[in-house]
Amino acid sequence: MAAPNFPCRRVSFSSPMEHSKDIIGHWLKIREGPEWVLLSGKALVSDVQCWVAYEVLLRNQERGIMKSNSLDGEFLRLLSGTHHISEAFRRAGLVDGDDAAWMVHLGGDEDSNFSSHADAMSFELTGERPSPELADMLRLGITEGEGEDVAIGHIHLADMR
Repeated sequence: MAAPNFPCRRVSFSSPMEHSKDIIGHWLKIREGPEWVLLSGKALVSDVQCWVAYEVLLRNQERGIMKSNSLDGEFLRLLSGTHHISEAFRRAGLVDGDDAAWMVHLGGDEDSNFSSHADAMSFELTGERPSPELADMLRLGITEGEGEDVAIGHIHLADMR
């Protein structure tokens, strides 16, 4: 049985990312709240991976054991399989040279306002969904294996190391 779509939309840029720090700064100003996350277009393997990372985030938040001070930082950290926040942003965050990104609405749904966020950022929404073909496992820190199961195991390693 397939998982429901995770509340995310892939966006493309007119040219490879330059000045990623400026783009991220603008995103932080225009987003509707801290539950809106901007990730590298190479960070998501599947909807199931996203749901697992979100559930672990909620569990960590409830228990008061988040390693990051922010929801977006914790989500990136979990996807990256690390307890180092700076490493998580290098692995799953936007960097110069990226040509796409994922807009994520943690706790959102299919009706979340992705269009207005994309418009405010001059991003073009695509119809793509998370998939192993779009992900870069090495960039996420996964050196052995591939696919959804490996990406999910990688999330759980973030709190074991």
